[in-house]
Amino acid sequence: MPRKELSGLNFILFMPDELRADAVHCIDGQGVRTPNTDALADQGSAFTRCFVQSPVCGPSRVSFMTGWYPHTRGHRTLTYLLRPHEPNLLKYLKSADYHVEWHGKNDLLARESFADSVSLRSTDRGSPPWPRNPFPPDHRLHKSFYFGSRGKGPLEDFDATQVHNAIRFLKSQPRQPFFLYVPLIYPHPPYTVEEPYFSMYDREEVPTPLPAKLADKPHFMREIHRCYGLDRLSEADFREIVATYWGMVTRIDDLLGELMGALDSSPLRDNTVVIFTSDHGDYVGDYGLTEKWASGLRDCLLRIPLVIRMPGIAGGRRIEALTEGIDLFPTVMELAGVEPQHTHFGRSLLPLVRGETDEHRDAIFAEGGHLPSESHTPEPVFPKDGPFAIYHEKTRIQNEDRTTIAKAAMVRTEKWKYVARLAGREELYDLESDPGELVNRIDDESLGDVVAELRGRLLDWFLRTGDIVPFDQDQRW
Repeated sequence: MPRKELSGLNFILFMPDELRADAVHCIDGQGVRTPNTDALADQGSAFTRCFVQSPVCGPSRVSFMTGWYPHTRGHRTLTYLLRPHEPNLLKYLKSADYHVEWHGKNDLLARESFADSVSLRSTDRGSPPWPRNPFPPDHRLHKSFYFGSRGKGPLEDFDATQVHNAIRFLKSQPRQPFFLYVPLIYPHPPYTVEEPYFSMYDREEVPTPLPAKLADKPHFMREIHRCYGLDRLSEADFREIVATYWGMVTRIDDLLGELMGALDSSPLRDNTVVIFTSDHGDYVGDYGLTEKWASGLRDCLLRIPLVIRMPGIAGGRRIEALTEGIDLFPTVMELAGVEPQHTHFGRSLLPLVRGETDEHRDAIFAEGGHLPSESHTPEPVFPKDGPFAIYHEKTRIQNEDRTTIAKAAMVRTEKWKYVARLAGREELYDLESDPGELVNRIDDESLGDVVAELRGRLLDWFLRTGDIVPFDQDQRW
């Protein structure tokens, strides 16, 4: 594989699941307690406007690891993961003699891809992260994704087990260079956490979620609101959800603190890059909704925290430039000294981190959903009982009405967000006057030129990123 001289740097990628940017104190300054992430930002760079390319796990993680948008190779579902013939960051690094250690969940690689991409993956699962739904079927919270307290800690659940395994790896005098990947489950719903985190936040002091003004919004939002029973919840109920989610976030931050304590007390600190980020966000009560949706393209689902600490680079940088999740791929490759051998669309973040520029992208793109005719793309309907019963309504809705997960694509500039949809209304938001995306301006005739320009930008984006040609060539004769 063509490559530069390897840098000798190690990497830790710490990735909670479903962590929205404004739930990290150092990103938006809200009252959630994330002291360890804040300390990492003080020692590194905090990206305040980083957006993922999909609002669901698999497609977003594939984009992170390839520099591709979901449509580039059709990675638009939770079950089309990276296959052995496809490139990915971990495979590149393993081929370049990196030891790739994985402790956490998947949603990235097909089973057959682990051999070429991962040196060691933990099989120690720990206890389940979620209890059974405590609310009976007729309770207003039964389908809301809120489960409440899961008792008193500390608990050695899946996330704690993965972090403790990663700590043991750091203490084992590991072969270098290494890439340590720690993809966790929290704060993915159901919204539930043990004490002391459950009672950590005063329900009267957490922010009130954005209101459920859904008349001018896509119809899937109204379906979620009604079918999950969210139309029965009070403002106090939604504050309860926010406070519990914040408790889950602080628990993740404490696990990060344990990991960083092990790293920073070892000689590995001086040559290890630490990346803290997430794969997407969560509604957490905004618009009267919970969890996420495949074609939901709100900022609360797409904007994520990103903090990078690099040896030899001064900390405390707050980077406001628009960035995308796919930009991590070329950033790590450049730091490792490995040359990509496939076309990708990410842009290295290193000029921003080094203070060489304050500009990066003038628009952000994201997408989600499927063709209504693609019968193989919806998740199967989960039964009303069993460990995943909370997903019954979500999977039922998308199977009974596939237009609720119909394809959608978004372009977001400094001022405007435009969303094109195969089914339902287009959307247009003035982000300067309406950062909460509450008033859909798509029918405002005075904004016709704005809509035309943004549609043109989406078309140009699809043309530029619609596919890739492999670097190797087949002989024609």
